[in-house]
Amino acid sequence: MTTHTTSRLPALRWLWVLVHRWAGLTLAVFLVIASVTGAILPFEESLNFASRPDIASTHAPSAGSKPLDGVTLAESVQRQLGVVVSYIPLVIEPDRPVRLFVAARPGAPALSYDVVWADPFTGAVKLQYKWGGLGDGPENIVPFLYSLHYGYVLGTWGELAFGIAALVWALDCFVGFYLTLPQRPRRDARQSARQWWERWRPAWKIRGRAGHKLTFDLHRAGGLWLWPMLFVIAWSAVCLILPQVGKPVMRAFGASRDFVAPALAEPLVQPPLDAHAALALGLQRLATLGARQGFSLQQPTGLSYDASTGAYTLYARTSLDRSDREGATALTFDARNGDVLDLHRPQGVTRADGFVAWINMLHMAEVFGLPYRIFMSLLGLGVAALSVTGVMIWMKRRSARLLSTRRELVVTARG
Repeated sequence: MTTHTTSRLPALRWLWVLVHRWAGLTLAVFLVIASVTGAILPFEESLNFASRPDIASTHAPSAGSKPLDGVTLAESVQRQLGVVVSYIPLVIEPDRPVRLFVAARPGAPALSYDVVWADPFTGAVKLQYKWGGLGDGPENIVPFLYSLHYGYVLGTWGELAFGIAALVWALDCFVGFYLTLPQRPRRDARQSARQWWERWRPAWKIRGRAGHKLTFDLHRAGGLWLWPMLFVIAWSAVCLILPQVGKPVMRAFGASRDFVAPALAEPLVQPPLDAHAALALGLQRLATLGARQGFSLQQPTGLSYDASTGAYTLYARTSLDRSDREGATALTFDARNGDVLDLHRPQGVTRADGFVAWINMLHMAEVFGLPYRIFMSLLGLGVAALSVTGVMIWMKRRSARLLSTRRELVVTARG
């Protein structure tokens, strides 16, 4: 039995080498695109406004002037353009225009744009464009990179392709890790933990040699040192882009189901509660729930309305939030009577929920401030380097095999 098992190990390992090789070659293009664009996206907001410096700053019309509140600003844009603001930002910064996502009113023709920049003091529209469309101007460079990062630029099929690539990458993380482990000795299967580590330790080192050996060491050691974050990024990408796979898997580990508000028989275009009343009521409901459940309201960050369900969702930063950015605590309530429909906690209610929340925040660089955003940019370049070195290793070995085959043919011909 021992002899039979030992004799099969090299063949089994070779099978996983083939799996890792072809998975890497298949993923190379996806990973290079996603990682290079991902190195830029941690600074998406700053770069987005930097793309149009001519209109990316604003000034108070007079000393002591304060910017409009988010609801009033959104109403101003809606009156000017005859559109619907789908998400109302409630945190208004006075030194830059406010970015609003808009949609056509029910029954109206489709819009040629879906993003608006408005002056925070007057609500005057300064810019309007189609998100992600490079033809609309330089302000779309960063949105295009964001769209490219997730495959949205290629539509539904592109998103699906990037999601499948993320799933293959997550699985291949374990294959690659396994291939760094030392093979079991053929003669003596017993070895101490120290001996085993001594045999594995070289895999963690870059031994400073030039050429193919250096490339191989960079690929293997780099993958080991970055392995935890590689898996976090890969699996969070599955959860973000391919939820039809990520959510069932996480539910098997105890994650709860997402709340979905029931659809109305007919869309409620004009709700009894307008945005001002909805904001006031939502803040009251959220403060009451916080007092009951032991969390505190810090700042409202956004308000949205869905006519198909007749429900408002108020987003806010609370003591439950861990993200550096906008609040992820969300209260959904009925626009007809104010009844609370759901309270979304940023970390969920189970450990699996918390795990998903954390890997998503790590993926989006929403925690630990500027140092982590810089780290994520460097990690993106590191992933690109791992993909490139993997392809270089394959090309080198393929060239060696072809050269060996040619030499055998020459020897055979001469013989």
